[in-house]
Amino acid sequence: MDLGIRGRVAVVSGGSRGIGAATARALAAEGCRVVITSRSAEEIEKTAATISAETGSEVLGTSGDMTVEDDVVRVVRTAVEHFGPVDIAVSNVIGHVIDAEKEGSGPGAGRFATMPAAAFREEYDRLLRSAWLLGREVVPDMRRRRWGRLVNIGSGVAREPATNLPHVLPNTVRAPVAGLLRAYAHRLAPYGVTANNALTGSILTERNEAYWTWLAKDTGRPRDELLAEVTAGIPLRRMGQPREQAGVIAFLCSERARHITGQSIPIDGGIHRHL
Repeated sequence: MDLGIRGRVAVVSGGSRGIGAATARALAAEGCRVVITSRSAEEIEKTAATISAETGSEVLGTSGDMTVEDDVVRVVRTAVEHFGPVDIAVSNVIGHVIDAEKEGSGPGAGRFATMPAAAFREEYDRLLRSAWLLGREVVPDMRRRRWGRLVNIGSGVAREPATNLPHVLPNTVRAPVAGLLRAYAHRLAPYGVTANNALTGSILTERNEAYWTWLAKDTGRPRDELLAEVTAGIPLRRMGQPREQAGVIAFLCSERARHITGQSIPIDGGIHRHL
């Protein structure tokens, strides 16, 4: 299926690995010219070269922290200078970083009662402010050219909050991100610009692997046992792969998806039970 986006210019944040890299690869395979960014210059340049070699499309890697306003402005300016106005913007900034060897570093930066107040601001900057900053920089050109695609790579907790306390921060901040995309969708629809939220659920990424390692340490249970328990609760009985979510995101960025906007779409194997 030709998605009708050959030659379009895309920016994908968090593009050095996982779902971000898979999304950049899917867009490049459709003929998009892609700028990917992450905080590691070495990793992002290596990933860009790999994707370009695999797809034959132009892929540029540039380092940047998408929670920092100046970096967001620079990344978008780089895309415009190299390829032209941005048609597609995919926001993919992870929440609190997990370090299995560091005490209290799991989801939510520790237990609810001992969580530092600064953790809330950090999660807000990572998940909500970063998506707003990227949208702010690309939307004016999208409106002027009357075509654009905004997609945020979110989490299923935006629609169905997790019940275990360590997830208090994602539960708190992910839902407003979905609200931001819905607001974009409403305001930008008359200009041919769509905005959607692609909700991750049960996708086996490197970050997800780190989570299982952390949880095993935190609970004292074997990692494989925990993973098997969760997998058994997924109706499809398996974890998803980054490329499977990337395929949905690429479709949302396409000409064929021009009548889809303001949606939060789970890619989760059926594990979430909301309507």
